[in-house]
Amino acid sequence: MQIIRQFKLLILQGRLKNGDEVPSRRMIAAQLSVNPNTVQKAFAELEKEGLISTPPNAKSVVYTDEAVVARLHVELLEGQVSALVAAVKSTGLNREGLVAMIYKQWDK
Repeated sequence: MQIIRQFKLLILQGRLKNGDEVPSRRMIAAQLSVNPNTVQKAFAELEKEGLISTPPNAKSVVYTDEAVVARLHVELLEGQVSALVAAVKSTGLNREGLVAMIYKQWDK
């Protein structure tokens, strides 16, 4: 899951773009000191989600478009926003207070 999440973050950050070649599974396994089967499972999930494509006898490449990036924003940030709202509610701060804090942080 960590490999998949990191891959998605790299796409959102623009460090992986549509058509970029993805390092080999062996190379990633060596860099992360994990079992190659773990990386293979992550790649299979990334292919299932349509984030990479691996043609026969070729390197995997990134597949993204605006819809994919929008979906990743929602997917990766929704959990964080949910946790933030729960934490804020537990302190008794209201919605307007939270929004004011967000604007203040955004403008920094």
